[in-house]
Amino acid sequence: MNYYFFLNSNNVVEQVVCDDHSEDLTNQYSQLRDQRCIKRSDTEDLPGLGYTYKDDLETFVKPQPFPSWTLNAETKEWEAPKDKPADTDAEYYSWDESNLSWTKNTRLNLSQADADLVATISSLEELEAIKDQLSEDGRAQLGLVS
Repeated sequence: MNYYFFLNSNNVVEQVVCDDHSEDLTNQYSQLRDQRCIKRSDTEDLPGLGYTYKDDLETFVKPQPFPSWTLNAETKEWEAPKDKPADTDAEYYSWDESNLSWTKNTRLNLSQADADLVATISSLEELEAIKDQLSEDGRAQLGLVS
């Protein structure tokens, strides 16, 4: 399978076309659409919409997650200006762009019954309606105790 990535003037992927022709249609697609086209096969890492093609690296990179992050040319990954804290479980940290620092997230430890109930909520109104069904500890963790 061949994948053709159509790029806008900033080299950002706008559309993807898949085909199983054995011939390379990159030039035909580029001429037909008057748009730059990059071909990849299904054996390579495939980018998605919004990825940018970097000519100097000859690869696609994910969208930049935050303005302060820079692209590491070797790993082709975006890096924060500060490393995540090494002494803790990194998955509980998120990047705070306004302070250019990592912020520790609160980890909830709900009972299974409370977690199942919370999983059904899709609005603040629904949360208000079910809050009395939560355990006292669950209400406290979710900030619903006055």
